[in-house]
Amino acid sequence: MADDLQDQMEKDFDKVLKQKAKRLNKEELEAAITDFLAKHILCTLATCDNNEPRATPIRYRSEGMNIFFLTEGGGKVKNMLSNPKVSVGIHGEYSGFDSVKGLQLWGTAEVIEPGDTERYKAARKAIRSEEREDLKKLGDLPIRDKLKAVKITVTKARYLNIPEGILNQVWEA
Repeated sequence: MADDLQDQMEKDFDKVLKQKAKRLNKEELEAAITDFLAKHILCTLATCDNNEPRATPIRYRSEGMNIFFLTEGGGKVKNMLSNPKVSVGIHGEYSGFDSVKGLQLWGTAEVIEPGDTERYKAARKAIRSEEREDLKKLGDLPIRDKLKAVKITVTKARYLNIPEGILNQVWEA
């Protein structure tokens, strides 16, 4: 069923945009996804607890297929501690249908406390928060060393890049 839908989408794509749909192999798809992740810094993180969904915009950094971010805590952390399964949405700039680029991710979130020195240090390095000019302007913030780090290990991704002819290709770990 899913393959039939994919085939029909590709035929429609060929007809409407006069462009041939492209299917990448797993390595090519992973490279395209990691490139897309590295070129963006904002996403929407979806968490859920007790059947109550929550979508939170966050600033992130990626390292390969993993996503990292810092947080003070709150509802998203409460949800991730209760249910570590998350989804992430990232999209490119939109200037019409033929410009659409987006990425949907599924994975497992891991909340890393500052007391977990080695893992926290590795996460902070991936996040590169010390390089952020907007944070440097704020000066010495006591909360900075109290922030939790979150690592999302991606298990599945769906990538759409209309300009390059990539139509909802799925990558799985």
